[in-house]
Amino acid sequence: MGAAAETREARDERAEAWPADPAAMEAGRALLRANTRGRFVLVPDGDVDGLSAGAIALRALERLGAEVVAVLPGKGEHVHTDALRARIVAARPDVLVVLDMGSRGEPIVAGLPTLLVDHHAPLRGFPPGATVVSAFGHPPVAATSLLAWHLFREVAALQDCAWLGLLGAVADLGAEPMPDVVKRMMGGVSRTSLREAIVLLNAPRRSAAHDITSAWEVLLRARDPADVAKGRVPGVEKLREARAEVAAEVLRCARARPYFGGNVVVLPFRSGARVHPLVAQRAAARFADRIVIAANYDYLPGRVNFAMRSRAERDLLRYLHGVGAPLTGDSGHGHPGATGGSMPFEDFERLLVAMGFEAPPPRP
Repeated sequence: MGAAAETREARDERAEAWPADPAAMEAGRALLRANTRGRFVLVPDGDVDGLSAGAIALRALERLGAEVVAVLPGKGEHVHTDALRARIVAARPDVLVVLDMGSRGEPIVAGLPTLLVDHHAPLRGFPPGATVVSAFGHPPVAATSLLAWHLFREVAALQDCAWLGLLGAVADLGAEPMPDVVKRMMGGVSRTSLREAIVLLNAPRRSAAHDITSAWEVLLRARDPADVAKGRVPGVEKLREARAEVAAEVLRCARARPYFGGNVVVLPFRSGARVHPLVAQRAAARFADRIVIAANYDYLPGRVNFAMRSRAERDLLRYLHGVGAPLTGDSGHGHPGATGGSMPFEDFERLLVAMGFEAPPPRP
């Protein structure tokens, strides 16, 4: 083999290894291999990245001969909420695998071997005793599904699952600019099918019913993005119905009256659907020089669920944590370009005052 070929291969190997610390990846694989006779409980986030990572993990563990059960989060839940944690315990896990749910420096289930696969900024660290495979701090930060693909393909034959890593990566990071490692995974996959599958699979978690089971079941039946995009597997019609509901809610809520304070604009509205991230993204184009906050007063009882976006080059996560108001409830996670949270009405209004509003806008 010539020197040029060796250099090319070495370059490819480095590109394939970029998503996380290699020692953490090996620790995660060791935990998986050591427990193939046990019962794994998977808890993926309900977006396309989380569900794709969960599908990769499910197929890998089943092919290893392990018993696998998926526990999906309900509306407003994550692994540190009591209701979801109770369902995890009821599923009788020997090992817990949490994918794309964020990281907190608190135990999930004390004493339970836990593998956490994620790419978000950790909040006060990681769960004590957990084996953590995180892409955070390893730029360019990989989506969790891409990270899971790299992690699990070394413990089970997953040649037919590369599209799941690609699907979640494009869903979370966008199609452009696309890292070289993602480009190599395209392999003739239609970008049109990718985009359509992503919109359809994300729709149920955004609907008022938060029926992510329907998206999970479609994803497990599919063999490629086109199966979803073209409705070639059962269940896609439910995703299309959810998509239509969400689109109508985005149009309605995007008409909310804007209120201005400092360099921030807030759009308050009420919706049972999780449309605040989409409204914020849409409004960021309209108010390109400001930080946009879409504030949903009806997604969860007694709380404001809000999403922050900006077209300006700024770290929204750092900004939110530096405002000076307490980030109560479940707030301040995400990425530098996309953050938000969920907090009681009064706490959210105090946050707006700290951001430069003379008085909080009236509640819708």
